[in-house]
Amino acid sequence: MSRKLVNVDRDTPMLLPCDLREWVAADDLVHFVVEAIEGMDLRAAAVNERGTGDAQYPPGMMLGLLVLSYAQGVFSSRKIERLTHQHVSFRYLCADTHPDHDTIARFRARNAALFEESFVAILRLARALKLVQFGTVHVDGTKLLADASKRRTLSLVEVEEQLELADRACATALLEQAQQADQTDQDLGQRLPATLADAAQRKAQFAAARAELAARAAAKKKPTINLTDPDSRLMPDGRGRFIQGYNAQLAVDARGLIVGQRVGQASNDRTELAATAATIPVEPGEIEYLVADQGYDDQAGIEQVERALDTTVISPPQVREPGARPRPDRAPFAAQRGRRGRLAASPLGRDLLHHRQTTIEPRFGYLKHVLGFRRFHLRGLEKVQAEWSLLTTALNCRHLWQRRSARA
Repeated sequence: MSRKLVNVDRDTPMLLPCDLREWVAADDLVHFVVEAIEGMDLRAAAVNERGTGDAQYPPGMMLGLLVLSYAQGVFSSRKIERLTHQHVSFRYLCADTHPDHDTIARFRARNAALFEESFVAILRLARALKLVQFGTVHVDGTKLLADASKRRTLSLVEVEEQLELADRACATALLEQAQQADQTDQDLGQRLPATLADAAQRKAQFAAARAELAARAAAKKKPTINLTDPDSRLMPDGRGRFIQGYNAQLAVDARGLIVGQRVGQASNDRTELAATAATIPVEPGEIEYLVADQGYDDQAGIEQVERALDTTVISPPQVREPGARPRPDRAPFAAQRGRRGRLAASPLGRDLLHHRQTTIEPRFGYLKHVLGFRRFHLRGLEKVQAEWSLLTTALNCRHLWQRRSARA
């Protein structure tokens, strides 16, 4: 019996212009991303200025490209560039144009304000779609790697040693330059040799590191610095190890939508609650309960949040281990901490603390284990915060797309 097979002809060109919309499923995430960004105010976006008079890629398209990429776990600018050639959804979003990886990387590095505004704009869209619930909000943090190795983290003594080595290297290079000038009878003073230039750059880097360490010591902070990303910190990751990274914070509603986010430099969550709660775009009284684990046991910060948001914080106080010395900073708040402990142990408190295991903890699990986001790809606190805003915007777009599709 003869078989009838589909004719696959790769050589005959298309006779009519193709409509890319026919190549993308009607319920594809790209449609939601395009619709969401079309409603944003993008006038403040920084576009890439080439100085050649060439037309620039529209900021809405570039933002959409990054949001769609991050929502699917693609963070490398080179991989994103390839997707604009290989993936139908990306070709549709870019209208069959192909920004190169340098253009993508520059746009990502220069648009911190745009990403922050995009995060808030998506929450406004969620309000309009009635897909956000601010009654109960859960807060938690996780440690993420910086784009830096902890081997490049030095103490003040180590920085002084490296600065002395750089001084010697500069002196050696100057002597070699003088000897070369004597032998060739030429004036070499107009241009630094490569060895001297490198040594001078190292010396400047270590001198700046020494100044930063002196400032940290004066502020009674841990006097170490990472030469690759000075804003990152050496911090425990919760598994008995230390990483060079940042403390990434999230606040989510009862169904897992991210309603607040920030990146901090603290090695633990104790003082992070007030700053994280301040990023939630709500009016006082909208949040009935703000739920956090015992890692946020800072009574002064908790009371600040309760006053600012007119809310009740559900957070069990930490229990002092046997033999541990009492903390003097907690003594004035003994009565308040006792009331907070009783509230956390009540049926309401236990239910809310149990519910956080199905809301905020899966958000961190998804971004780390499904998307594979364990390390920031930019350096410096401002740019790291920008990438965190971009990632959380992408996660919210995916979340809202799924919830809207479930409604349909």
